Amino acid sequence: MLDIMRKHARNWLMKVILGIIIVVFVFYFGSLRGRQQAQMIAVLDDKPIVYVDFQKEYEDLLEMYRQRMGAALNEEVIKSLNIKRQAFDNLINQAVLLKKAEDMNIRVSDEDVRNLILSYPAFQRNGVFDNTLYERSLRANRMTPEQFERSQKTVMLTGQVESLIQEAIHVSEEETLAFYHLQNQKVNLDFIRIFPYSYIADVHPSKEALESFLQTNKGRFQVPEQFQIKYLLFSPGDYASDISLSDAEIRDYYERKREQFRKDNKIPPLVEVRDRIIDEMRQIAAMNRAQEKAREAHDTIYQEENFDLYATNKKLRIHTTGFFTLDNIPVELRSIKEIRKTMARLENNEISRVLQGNDGYYIIKISARRAPYLPKLKDIENEIEHHYKQQEAKKLAEKDANDLLTHLKKGDRIEALANNRGLTILQTGLFKPGKEIPKLGSSAEITEAVFQLSVKNPYPEKVFFVKDHYVVIRLHEIEKANERDFASQKEALAAYLLKIKQTEVLRRWLEKTREDFVKEGRLKFIRDVKDL
Repeated sequence: MLDIMRKHARNWLMKVILGIIIVVFVFYFGSLRGRQQAQMIAVLDDKPIVYVDFQKEYEDLLEMYRQRMGAALNEEVIKSLNIKRQAFDNLINQAVLLKKAEDMNIRVSDEDVRNLILSYPAFQRNGVFDNTLYERSLRANRMTPEQFERSQKTVMLTGQVESLIQEAIHVSEEETLAFYHLQNQKVNLDFIRIFPYSYIADVHPSKEALESFLQTNKGRFQVPEQFQIKYLLFSPGDYASDISLSDAEIRDYYERKREQFRKDNKIPPLVEVRDRIIDEMRQIAAMNRAQEKAREAHDTIYQEENFDLYATNKKLRIHTTGFFTLDNIPVELRSIKEIRKTMARLENNEISRVLQGNDGYYIIKISARRAPYLPKLKDIENEIEHHYKQQEAKKLAEKDANDLLTHLKKGDRIEALANNRGLTILQTGLFKPGKEIPKLGSSAEITEAVFQLSVKNPYPEKVFFVKDHYVVIRLHEIEKANERDFASQKEALAAYLLKIKQTEVLRRWLEKTREDFVKEGRLKFIRDVKDL
């Protein structure tokens, strides 16, 4: 139990993830809709788990992180999050939970689902379920009510199984007090930095080493598939001037939306908001007109296969891009939510369905492709040599850092070792372990390791890589927590600790159940996650 507490104490990443889960709960589980049959990645009791489901789960998770993290979600962060593994485990775990619900004869009625949906604040206005708001919310997330209701039934079934597994878990006052001490004690760390860049001058690669490095890291240096597309844009601005509105239509809009115009607890007369209403109605009508024209164009082009001719006859501008990869979509197309998925599925000269972006509605066609290829060493030798030297220098720095830690654990004095190697010993000063570590910055790994340290065991099991260098740490001192605030925090800490324990128990149960299903031949993996 103490290991679990130490593992999660002040775990800022867990708090962030819990926040994400709460925010996206309704629509994240709604994304489990519309599964198509495709290449299998696993089978549970003869029911396939298919690649298209994995792809959808992966894309939804990636989009979720992208919305929450913004520009901070770079390739390095994506790799560290291991989103492919998350998506794979999500699918398998959901299938296991549903199968256990079936084995345990757990049922959820349509009335149960209806009552759950009626209770969601996201679909309520002034505390009352609003069907218009419900349908609009689903449309915004590209779901039908039937799809969403099926997904919520899945949520309820899996939730009942989880509750049965977790209901016997409890937290004692002794555990809560121990957790309080872990949360509130202060520590002071000694640390030594070892920088890889100081080893670069010692790396002298041969041509053979560079060629081997290139071949070993093909995926890293391969130029991805490139696309060139043509597209038609149907912008609402092109149709706004053609929209005419009658007085009756304006008044009807005012009567239906009058509450939206309320200001200072008063609803202004129509004459005061007429211009605003006309602008809003024209925008809506122009958007609908643009969508209508886009659909009309799509159907005609699809049937007659005449993209260029249609554009010429209708005096539409054909936009043509240069070649680009799916990781570097042209700026003017990035607002199209499903642009990457759509392009990955299109064949040459095949048109997409009508796609919506910030500027209007699009129809795209791939006009040319360039296959992925691995450049020759001579063409990128400087780049390869740069990466090779960085890799080897990092290995040398890691080796020296581990050697230093080994000597420290054997009892050698840190001051003598640092002096002999020309290194400097620094201190963090007293701090509460959390997201930020003074003078070291943010490191969830070091934060977790600090909770394992004690006066008798001042060194962690390994060295750490932070930002651009290795760090060897030693516990210098501990300042015990004052218990005067424990009473006021006890309830909240117990609830948080209970959630940690429940999550850990569920994780272990899922792992054990998956293992049992595999041993019994009920769960069979067709493809490994690294191959997806």
